[in-house]
Amino acid sequence: MTSYVLAMIEQEDKLLLSLRQNTPFFSGHYGLLGGKIEENESITHALIRELYEEIGITVTKENLHFVHCLSFINEKGVAIVAFVFKATTWQGDVANCEPDKIAELQWYALDALPENVIPRHRHIIEMVQCGVLYSEKGW
Repeated sequence: MTSYVLAMIEQEDKLLLSLRQNTPFFSGHYGLLGGKIEENESITHALIRELYEEIGITVTKENLHFVHCLSFINEKGVAIVAFVFKATTWQGDVANCEPDKIAELQWYALDALPENVIPRHRHIIEMVQCGVLYSEKGW
């Protein structure tokens, strides 16, 4: 099973989403930030690394709060588990550090998300809002 980690970056009741471009899955859709957990890397370290690489912020382990785990089968039939953490405190200014993969970064109110959010990311956001820690899709 492949493991991913995702972040719900929140500030002033708004959620930061990235508009994906030039990606194998869901180009032209908004999604949460994060990525694949590398070999011999802890889940939180992977997220700290991904957030620094993608948007240039420094988040500490203490500022990451586990909010959901999604187990799913992706479009290619690969089993994936995604660990989701919320961060409301960080150091640095949010910036697009991967303009080849991220068309834009945008803050959205949780009750006014764009239509083109990656469906499983929308599912995660809804589960977090309901306080559900674990869900499955596609099995």
